[in-house]
Amino acid sequence: MLDDFRTLVNDMIRDNVERVTADQLDRAIGRAVIQYGKDKPRAVVEDIVSPGGKVLDFPDGAIRVIGIEYPVAEMPASRLRSDQWSVYEAPAGKQIVLDIATQAASYVRLTVTRRHLLSDDDDTIPDTDQEAVASYAAAILFDQISADTSGDGSPTIAADAVNHQAKPDNFAKRAERLRQRYYDLLGIDPKRVQAASVNVTVPMASTTGGPRLLHHRRRPR
Repeated sequence: MLDDFRTLVNDMIRDNVERVTADQLDRAIGRAVIQYGKDKPRAVVEDIVSPGGKVLDFPDGAIRVIGIEYPVAEMPASRLRSDQWSVYEAPAGKQIVLDIATQAASYVRLTVTRRHLLSDDDDTIPDTDQEAVASYAAAILFDQISADTSGDGSPTIAADAVNHQAKPDNFAKRAERLRQRYYDLLGIDPKRVQAASVNVTVPMASTTGGPRLLHHRRRPR
């Protein structure tokens, strides 16, 4: 539950000077749960009642539909292929469009992804991933502490002088290590492949419509 995560994160940051407020702690945990949901979506199997025909309402609160079974409870399971259904963006909301017609009042079994829940009453994060989520939340807080301490000035009394510049750097490094620990515990490569972009210079046409030449071409003799 949420209190367990608060304890885990507090153990990681060890905020003896109370830089982190209770609200900041809960917000960091909430953001970590959102990130975790992106990296490991929560799959939920739900049965809905069909109105009949080929169109179904998209389940409220669902993020994606990843599987459809119809008819329900057949052995082996009668799962529709991915090319037998699609999600349509209608003005009134999303709809699921099937290639086959369903009977009215019959059940259709959907596998959907939903957000993870973490509160005083609900917790959908597996025990094996709790440390990972807590690590990400602690990383967020260390990033904030690093930004907060970057404005700390060095004291004018030499006897009390410490390396204040090292503070934000140390906090930033701790944030980086904890964020990497999150990825390591979940077995995720943080260096996700991104599409490469290429800058292309398009030659402009001349005023006569022909190619614009930078150098005169020599005519073959």
